[in-house]
Amino acid sequence: MLLGIAFLVWRYCRIYGAICADSCAVSNQDLEDKKYDFVIVGGGTAGCILASRLSEHRGTTVLLLEAGKKDDGAFFRFSILGATFMSTPHHWNLYTQPEQELIQTDAKSRGRVLIQCRAKCLGGCSSLNLAIWHRGNTQDYDYWESELGCKGWGWKNLQPYFDKCEGKGYLKRASGFFSTSTQMYVSKVGRLFEKACAQALKIPIVGDFLQAPMSGVGRPYNMVFEDGLRCNAVRAYLTRRGSDGVRVCDRPNLTIATGVRVSKLVMERNKEIKSVFFVRGVKSGTVHASREVLLCAGTIHSPLILMNSGIGPKEVEDCFIRSRAELPGVGRNLRDFVSSGVVYECKLPSIDKCVKSPASLATYALGLSSPLLSNTMEGFAFTKSNVYSGDESKTESTGSIKRRLIKDERPDLMFSLQSARFPFACVGSYTDCISDSQSGELPNAMTIHATLLRPQSKGSVRIRCANAFNSPLIFHNYLSDSVDMKHMIAAIKRARKIVQSSAFDDVRGKEVLPGPSVQTDEEIEDYIRKSSCHFFGTLVGTCKMGAADDENAVVDCQLRVRKVGRLRVVDASVIPAPVSGFNHATVAAIAEKAADLIKEEYKLI
Repeated sequence: MLLGIAFLVWRYCRIYGAICADSCAVSNQDLEDKKYDFVIVGGGTAGCILASRLSEHRGTTVLLLEAGKKDDGAFFRFSILGATFMSTPHHWNLYTQPEQELIQTDAKSRGRVLIQCRAKCLGGCSSLNLAIWHRGNTQDYDYWESELGCKGWGWKNLQPYFDKCEGKGYLKRASGFFSTSTQMYVSKVGRLFEKACAQALKIPIVGDFLQAPMSGVGRPYNMVFEDGLRCNAVRAYLTRRGSDGVRVCDRPNLTIATGVRVSKLVMERNKEIKSVFFVRGVKSGTVHASREVLLCAGTIHSPLILMNSGIGPKEVEDCFIRSRAELPGVGRNLRDFVSSGVVYECKLPSIDKCVKSPASLATYALGLSSPLLSNTMEGFAFTKSNVYSGDESKTESTGSIKRRLIKDERPDLMFSLQSARFPFACVGSYTDCISDSQSGELPNAMTIHATLLRPQSKGSVRIRCANAFNSPLIFHNYLSDSVDMKHMIAAIKRARKIVQSSAFDDVRGKEVLPGPSVQTDEEIEDYIRKSSCHFFGTLVGTCKMGAADDENAVVDCQLRVRKVGRLRVVDASVIPAPVSGFNHATVAAIAEKAADLIKEEYKLI
């Protein structure tokens, strides 16, 4: 009895200590006219990694600027709470322009507006996403190198940096890596999902995976510590202690400032960036970089800051901004997965019910598998659609030449299980769904998300006006390529087939969405236009990396912005084409490689 009480007290103290651990040290000093070797704009995953790695050289001064607040409190520690972050102030509150291929809720007219899941806090999306860690498909990176001209970014080049991000391999460091783990909680529905996919899609069960399989169903790793709490970029790279026992954020040569929003970069006459203009509360000013400015503001805000600085397409002059460096690709090539899905009633409790049960808290307190350790996504399946999309040997224009696209053997469809009712646009708002889940009014249900991994449709981010603090114009152009709709129709049919397999016979209820009346391709297409939405954490491409002959490439293979000196972009915006699944691990690996490129150039190794 006494041993049991002592164990519970120990667990409580450990959990409380982890949740309320010393937060990241941030500075409130006046930044006006201060000078640092490197100024990092954006405190997301890439920004945190660069700050950690560049400050390893104690003679190098580094400033990390983040527009949001710190990642303090229990909300940032439990992965399952990340599903509710759109109802908090920790996001940018961005919306697309009307999507002309999507139908408005409860209407027949097209032009639906979608909310964008973009975190606004230290750690960026790593602090609030689903905490999923997987590397994409190995061929994704070979495709970048062989077909898109990204020399040095193939799988063999990036694999050591993925290892480094995970605290292993010959590049590992004592301070700076994500703690990853196999999924700590899988419900009965999650286990049945694997069997159902194996039956319906004729694919193997691969268990836990780091790389997305060519064909198979399993569970990706999660970014969590041994206690099941989230390991975001802050805890992985800024509050870890190095071999000297000092926390990274406490290094005297590293300054971290939150609540600081950068509006534009200051370009000298020789077209070098040596300063950034910022606003912090009611104050504004300029901070200087003696070596480089590193732009890590993300797929939406990095191109926005560039365009507001006169770096981008000639059209910036329409907003009364002087064009200083014409780069037509800035803000173009916005790539994102299009996602819809099916919802069925379930005879077992949904995850939103399970987490509130006394058993959930008790099992977590005892250090056992608990719904509190879930991120609500319990399994992922990858497969080929086998939908004919034209000539297999078609070419893609990348500037002055056309490159032949090799036959693509990678999966183009991803199915994922969420043991709850997902709020597709045709059934109500996201915030209403969160409110219903908190009040216990959501019915027991399960959702199979059907996601297109290789969309042909491309969008853009455009500047609205010369005031950089106004939200940008975001156009995804979802389903604007007819091939994408063919793939999505096939995906919905397969999602239904998964749920209707014999593996789910004992738990499956009635179909809620699209509904039994939706059967023909035309009816499924109408449903897809009503339900398709933005999938969290998959935006890439607006400052894409590319070959020298690619007129739409914004950065070179060293991530240096073309036609501009002392400026690099290091975030998801440089990814030229989507990877197979969530891209957070990819961004981390890119940032690790970028840090080494910078260290080598300035002899900081």
